[in-house]
Amino acid sequence: MVRLVFLLLSGVMLLFVNGKWVKDEAVKPSLGKTPGEVIEAYVQAIGGADKINQIKTLVLVMEATVQGMEVEMSTIRDMEQMRMMQQIVMEGNVVQKTVVKGNEGYMSAMGQVQNLTTDQLETLKTNIFAFPELHYERMGFTMTMGENEEINGEEAYTLLLNNGEGMKSKEFFSVATGLKLKMETDIAGDVEFMDYQEIEGILFPMKINISNPMIPVPLETRVIDIQINQALDDSMSE
Repeated sequence: MVRLVFLLLSGVMLLFVNGKWVKDEAVKPSLGKTPGEVIEAYVQAIGGADKINQIKTLVLVMEATVQGMEVEMSTIRDMEQMRMMQQIVMEGNVVQKTVVKGNEGYMSAMGQVQNLTTDQLETLKTNIFAFPELHYERMGFTMTMGENEEINGEEAYTLLLNNGEGMKSKEFFSVATGLKLKMETDIAGDVEFMDYQEIEGILFPMKINISNPMIPVPLETRVIDIQINQALDDSMSE
């Protein structure tokens, strides 16, 4: 069970790695909104493009409880130097770490280190951005609208993303508030974003729930620390 949850957490931390995200399915388009308008409403809802573009570095730390054990997941993003470090710590031990710096990177897990392939590096670079939604088109994703759905009692626009190389995701944004409510992926299952709170003028989801048929109950993760534009040293990319 612990190893299974660890793999799911790795999937959440690295949503863009390996394979396509969601299965193809017939969808009915949403009327009245374009993908660009949905993204624009989301950007405005969380604080606006001007504030988001002022983020140069971002440290995000989350925690979860797995079979009574505390698991900590941290991500450090440096958008100026295009580098990123993600790691999962369980019972004080680093069980998974991924580093991307420029055109190089590696992943270590369970005592094994593997260099990232060119394709993995290209897809992981999207995770360097604090809010990749602003960069979907620049990163080569096409966006189409699906049929509106209800997410936890809220009507939501459905946005379908496709990079043309088999990588796809299904994302849901509140009609009322513009906030992202959910993401569906093959890697991590259903990921719900809740309890948005303002940090330095920008809204962040402080609670993220993961549902997957491989685990008996949803996994709840909580954000315990967010640091914006903190000075970073070179040790983060070692």
